[in-house]
Amino acid sequence: MFKRFTTPIVFTLAMTLCAGAALAQAKRDPDVQKTIERAYPGAQSQVMGNETINGVKVYNVNIANKQGSSTAQITEFGDFLLYGAPQKETDSTKQMLTGNVGQLFQNQPSDVQKFRSTSYLIDVPVQAKGKEEQTYQIRFDAVGRVLDILTPEEVRGAQKSAQRQQVKDDKVAKQLEQIARDRFVGKEAALQQITQSDVPGFYEVDLKGAAVTLNEQGQVLRLREDVEAKELPKPVLQAIDQLVKRSVRGQRVDEEYFQFTQQSPTGNAVVVKMRPDGDIIDVVNTQARQEEEAVVAKHKQQKGEAPAKKSD
Repeated sequence: MFKRFTTPIVFTLAMTLCAGAALAQAKRDPDVQKTIERAYPGAQSQVMGNETINGVKVYNVNIANKQGSSTAQITEFGDFLLYGAPQKETDSTKQMLTGNVGQLFQNQPSDVQKFRSTSYLIDVPVQAKGKEEQTYQIRFDAVGRVLDILTPEEVRGAQKSAQRQQVKDDKVAKQLEQIARDRFVGKEAALQQITQSDVPGFYEVDLKGAAVTLNEQGQVLRLREDVEAKELPKPVLQAIDQLVKRSVRGQRVDEEYFQFTQQSPTGNAVVVKMRPDGDIIDVVNTQARQEEEAVVAKHKQQKGEAPAKKSD
């Protein structure tokens, strides 16, 4: 059902990621402590408990090091569902966030936090009668929940947007390639291209089976790599088998986003998740969500009630 597919990856890449944590994703270990140590070398950690999410046991962990403190969620299979970044923000990162937020909102963000997430992109080909085969792309998290489904038009649009300007400075190009190889992909992967990123000061290093977005100082914005079926988390494999008829390609994506609070026009707190390039991932209005859930619950309750008996 699932096979490795390794055409060059040239999607738009624009996020922040710690190199050590990215490598930890490729070294899955059901020992939660070992997983923590790989992602946060030298940090102090404490497992605060666990919960079941989508049928998978997930451990909640507090992390602390000299840069600060944060939290992480790790599945029983050794995959990160979510992990924070206990590190001081650089001026460039602050400028990216403040600039993007300032263009969109009237007020400055409050309660700003930085998180990393690991997701899995699965290409699903669909052959409609009398039409050419088209590819949908489904995003799963590490516990097998569907986060997003990209239509064929959106997939093609992402590929077109990645046709950026090539890096012409050979010295810069070699430096970027060396960093990408040393930290992520090794010497074997063939280089495809090195281009300017959509984020100022960052570049895309595309190799066969992997892509890294980084700058000349070695700060990594995003890592995307092809994975074989055996490398996918068990919950993701199960979800694929239950959801789709056929899949041809899998990718693991480690990316970083900011989460902050804004006030809505009605005064309700709105939680916004935004990538460093200004792309909005999600907006959560807690009050609206609670009201919607209450309506749905009431509807289900009414639908399940037996019809009233007629009086004699």
